[in-house]
Amino acid sequence: MAVEALKVIREGEEEGRKLLEEAKESVANILKDAEEEIKRLKDKAREDEKSLAAEISDKYAQEGKKEAEAILKTAGEEADKLKAATESNLDSTANVVLEIILGVR
Repeated sequence: MAVEALKVIREGEEEGRKLLEEAKESVANILKDAEEEIKRLKDKAREDEKSLAAEISDKYAQEGKKEAEAILKTAGEEADKLKAATESNLDSTANVVLEIILGVR
């Protein structure tokens, strides 16, 4: 009977060791899978971050381009007005100079 009891105890200990080893393997596999998933998620987050940064950059580049076009258009219109005013003043100045030269003034 004592031999049987010792045999049962020994089998229980062996079963416990097997279960402990299986549990350790299972934990190791879970940790490995979790680390791989973390790496995958980090890589995806980096890709998403780059994509978002590119989108934002493109958006503001387009807005900047539109703003630059509007400024250039306004500047061109103002330059045309100044050119017209200068040409008008040139005619008046030429007339005054001619009047002074001819002694009319």
